[in-house]
Amino acid sequence: MAKMFREINASSISESFAKTLKFLDDWAYHPIYCWFRGVRDGKDELQPGACWKKNYDETQTLIDFISRGVAFGDVKELDDWDTYYLAQHHGIPTRLLDWTESFTSALFFAFDNWDGKTTPAIWLLQPCLLNETFLDWYGMLGPERQDEMSIFLPRFIAGLRPLKKADKDGYVYDNRRPLAIYPKWANHRIAAQQGMFTIHGRDPQSLPKQIKAVGKDPRDHIARVNLKGFKKDKVYSELAMLGIRRSAIYPDMDNFVQELKDSHGW
Repeated sequence: MAKMFREINASSISESFAKTLKFLDDWAYHPIYCWFRGVRDGKDELQPGACWKKNYDETQTLIDFISRGVAFGDVKELDDWDTYYLAQHHGIPTRLLDWTESFTSALFFAFDNWDGKTTPAIWLLQPCLLNETFLDWYGMLGPERQDEMSIFLPRFIAGLRPLKKADKDGYVYDNRRPLAIYPKWANHRIAAQQGMFTIHGRDPQSLPKQIKAVGKDPRDHIARVNLKGFKKDKVYSELAMLGIRRSAIYPDMDNFVQELKDSHGW
């Protein structure tokens, strides 16, 4: 079966960057705007945790997070985008997939806690094209400023039937389908990571499968850089030379101390 995305192979950091730049120049719309997602195993599908986990209740988990998590941080209400982003960044399975505008940040995520047994990868996405496919509008969406995006929040996804909502310009939002969203950078972590998200709707299938289901070619939207033949110690030192350290990606004391522990070996 033919792959539903384009592929690049690279065996060094410099090669991965050079090959990606060349590929984007031929593949991406101009001016180039692309997102990146680093994963420890390239076999992982583009499918959020709340979609691939079996017997998982996203809404109830988030209710618990809000009810008790307020003791530990700035947790707001269930239908609040900042709360949804916060849950995702602290490891709660949601319908969000993490992306970044930074290729080097994606490299860090691809090798963070890597065991050396898998082939890490960086996914490439044209987010504006994804929105054109599912919204018929080529551009970015700020959900905090787009009232129609509220139908993608947990309470509405958990409802009995799918919802559609049209904006004043006639664009129809369908909460069965995924979209690419530009979140408000409301915390240090998302800002440091230059974080972006795709959000799945009610359909749990991976992004390529959903793109294909509506008659579009996912290879125009999505590509993958396979990071083959890397050595753990070498890649960590090379990332550090590029200024990509744990404390830069996760700017807090716990991760800074973990960085010291890794570098000093205690």
